[in-house]
Amino acid sequence: MVSKSDIENFWTRGDIFSRVHQAMSDAGLINKKLNIEDLFPIDQYHARGIAATVDLGKRMPIKKNQRILDIGCGLGGPARYYANEYECIITGIDITPSFIEIGNEFNKITSMSNKVELKIGNGEILDFENETFDGAYSQHVTMNISNREKFFTEAFRVLKKDGFFAFTEHGLGQEGDPIFPLPWADSSEMSFLLPPQKTISILKDTGFSDIKIIETADKYISGYEKLIKLKTENKNPVLGIHVIGGDSMNERSTNSMKSIKENRTLPFEIVCKK
Repeated sequence: MVSKSDIENFWTRGDIFSRVHQAMSDAGLINKKLNIEDLFPIDQYHARGIAATVDLGKRMPIKKNQRILDIGCGLGGPARYYANEYECIITGIDITPSFIEIGNEFNKITSMSNKVELKIGNGEILDFENETFDGAYSQHVTMNISNREKFFTEAFRVLKKDGFFAFTEHGLGQEGDPIFPLPWADSSEMSFLLPPQKTISILKDTGFSDIKIIETADKYISGYEKLIKLKTENKNPVLGIHVIGGDSMNERSTNSMKSIKENRTLPFEIVCKK
């Protein structure tokens, strides 16, 4: 069984605070009030970066002043983008304390603390009352969730009637078994991929309806190719997901791209409602 310290060590890859501070300093962003756009290169911790966040946002029926839950918020980049773009209030939870600490500092320097609250939490045991939120989303979190039924049930519970739930994940492809290490797991011990149809089946059993799925493999292959090309040409930007992911990020990204191309994994987006 993976311990909390194992999870923290996997996601932080050593002294994440020093790496982030150094990158921010090199980018000339220390001791300044920033716009949320200034942090897009570092706070959108997934292969396609802000583009993936924007795409999912266009599919979510977010309305002004709604309360939205981000399950597995990371550094809070998507939460800040959605709160700013759709004028909603977002609560983000993540199991990694370092992400929450850095994310809340990012909220302060972008003047978003009044719209985005980030705190330590577990998606399988949400610390909220029933029917608290108008909507919820999760970006590339479910691959690490062994009990998908519990995760979806908790999301369903905290949503108001007719609330939406949206998420992105890498599903298990027809060829099965991805190539490790990956951006979300160094080994199968932390990876719990399911075929897309199994995911849809669990959502239906949980009570979700109007389930819409879009496959995004081509977009992710393109995103990974851009990341890998920058590394190969020694053109890593000062700010990038390599700052968070550490030295092994290139290898993990390469394996994820190969896994998609070989139909071992299948990225997709889902939007459904309670």
